[in-house]
Amino acid sequence: MRDPMLKGPAEAETVEASTDVATILVVDDEPMARETLTDLLQAHGYAVITASGAEEAFERLHQADLILLDAMLPGTDGWTICREIKERIDPLLPIIMVTARTAPEDVVRTFDAGADDYIPKPFQVAELRARIDSRLRAHRAEQALQEANRQASELAEQNYRLYAQARQDAEERATLLRELDHRVRNNLSVIMGLVALERTRGAARPAGEALLSLENRLRAFLMAYEAFRRSNYSGVPMKEIADRILQRLRNTLRPGAQIATSVAGDDTLVPERYGFSLALALNEVASSAFRFGFPGDRGGQIAASIQVETDRIEVVVADDGVPLEEREEPDRAASAGEQSVLRALVETELGGQVSFDPTAQGTRVRISCPVDPGRSSQ
Repeated sequence: MRDPMLKGPAEAETVEASTDVATILVVDDEPMARETLTDLLQAHGYAVITASGAEEAFERLHQADLILLDAMLPGTDGWTICREIKERIDPLLPIIMVTARTAPEDVVRTFDAGADDYIPKPFQVAELRARIDSRLRAHRAEQALQEANRQASELAEQNYRLYAQARQDAEERATLLRELDHRVRNNLSVIMGLVALERTRGAARPAGEALLSLENRLRAFLMAYEAFRRSNYSGVPMKEIADRILQRLRNTLRPGAQIATSVAGDDTLVPERYGFSLALALNEVASSAFRFGFPGDRGGQIAASIQVETDRIEVVVADDGVPLEEREEPDRAASAGEQSVLRALVETELGGQVSFDPTAQGTRVRISCPVDPGRSSQ
């Protein structure tokens, strides 16, 4: 027998195996409703636990990733349960109210109680799944943000303790302390700048894409910093950094693609300030080439050259892929966003120039900046 809550076909769709199975807590006083929802949700790949009322629901909250909560429960109703959970137990736990009462005042009451969403009875199976998946995605994003904030807080506290301990050291370590303070401030400024570049990039893009872009920028910065440290803080080996960035982006953005990379130039060390910004600029250019220059199975080559002179540094990145003006509209728009980041890094930070030179095939980007010895380590 079909449950009266359901509309539309009840056949289960094929569900791919997942190592991250969400657990849904179904709270309903009707045994048939609990059984129907359990069968339906399990058929679509969710783990299910059930409760018939408030007491059982509170006992099983810790097992749930999301709650489907009947509003019209006898005794303690769903709105009261929802408010109790949100105000006193777990404000981030997603709750979807299931109710036949859809008058405007009832909808307002549902959201006033703290519910994240509601679905009216009877409902379509596809709509229920869509609402569940939407809330789970939002919940996981909130959890990821909380974890990132926790780690950032721990890191900040750890840095503070290290700094406080260093200040208590003997006078002979004063020079080291000043250098440590200088580098921490510089590195934090760079990281904040990377986040700001994404925020001011222009058109918003999907969170996953934005996070991957930010990760690649941070890794490029880390590569430059580690090489700078290995040089005993003498400078950044740009040829080595360029080669590592190209290889990593190929493995990350286009694994298995037949795209060759090469780097020409010498291993002259570049001053710290220029090395970090140029590593980030090269990451932007190469990312755009890998993502948009070689659609489908198209192969080709991305070549970089590094020229370091006393008063000028020049980095050229050329590819034989699809030229900028011939790319699809979404790709051109994304490339434009990355170009704005590139110009901010080179023109604003280094007082340099970025040019897109005409070529018979592909795209050629030239980055040129003057070297001011007085600003090399700022």
